[in-house]
Amino acid sequence: MSGDRSGKVLVTGASGFVGRAVAAHLRSGGYKVRIASRDPNQFDLPREDRALMPAANAGAGAWDQLVSGVDHVVHCAGIADASAGLRYDHYRVANVDLSVQLAKAARRHVPGRFVFLSSIRAITGPTSPEVLTESSPARPSDDYGRSKLEAEEKLAEIFAADGRQLVTFRPVAVYGEGMRGGLAGLLRLAHTPFPLPLGGIQARRSLLDVERLGAAVLHILSNPVAGGTYIVSDSGPLTLAGIVSAMREGIGRNPGIFTIPEPLLAGLSAMVGRRDLWQRLSGPLVVSPDRLAATGWQPADDTSRRLAAYMARRQAN
Repeated sequence: MSGDRSGKVLVTGASGFVGRAVAAHLRSGGYKVRIASRDPNQFDLPREDRALMPAANAGAGAWDQLVSGVDHVVHCAGIADASAGLRYDHYRVANVDLSVQLAKAARRHVPGRFVFLSSIRAITGPTSPEVLTESSPARPSDDYGRSKLEAEEKLAEIFAADGRQLVTFRPVAVYGEGMRGGLAGLLRLAHTPFPLPLGGIQARRSLLDVERLGAAVLHILSNPVAGGTYIVSDSGPLTLAGIVSAMREGIGRNPGIFTIPEPLLAGLSAMVGRRDLWQRLSGPLVVSPDRLAATGWQPADDTSRRLAAYMARRQAN
């Protein structure tokens, strides 16, 4: 089915930040889309194009019905917040059990690709001293990351007989309309009127435009490229100061960044009991999207401009 955009794609989690962008890209690329959500009635779509997402413990019949008549599956649903502070059991139900049931049904009935949106956190903690690639050893540091890695491993077992069918994406922190998690926290920080002492933090972080993630899914469904695992990110990482400065540019403000030596900032963070937050913010997390780019997908190379543009549109609305 690769290259044929006349087919139908099931997109789970289509009411979420990433799922909405993915579904929109697939429609604009020529695919028909069936969305699956816990509340499908929120979508103004024909009944055959929206479906209720079954519970993880639903019978096989419910999952078979969900995938009936689709050519590909893009699985975006799950808990995507590493800072949610949930027990592993909660992450496992949403990120592992749900994925396994969907994959088994897809293996029975879906002729095309199964695209699983995992996370870079399946192989790392919030920081990494090395540039991460697909061959980096998996060392998740929290229950969120461990649940994503477990899901990857179980899906690989399900699709072991057809390695081309399964594609696993490991995106980094995703920015765009409705961004969540740590980037949403930086957005709030950018809106404060205060100068920020971020200039001395030299660590860089890879980010990903949600639109380029949507384009990556469209690309992988429309081209006869190899299955397997792909890291997804923009091409140029930014410092923390660079991220906040781009956001402030988008809302028409000066960067307001000044420099305090990192050891002093670390000491102040420890004094107020936020050593963990300091370690996350001051540490690097840089990845390489070269493997996916080698298949013809183009990563964004203008992250600062894109961040500013998102902020400007948000301000205008």
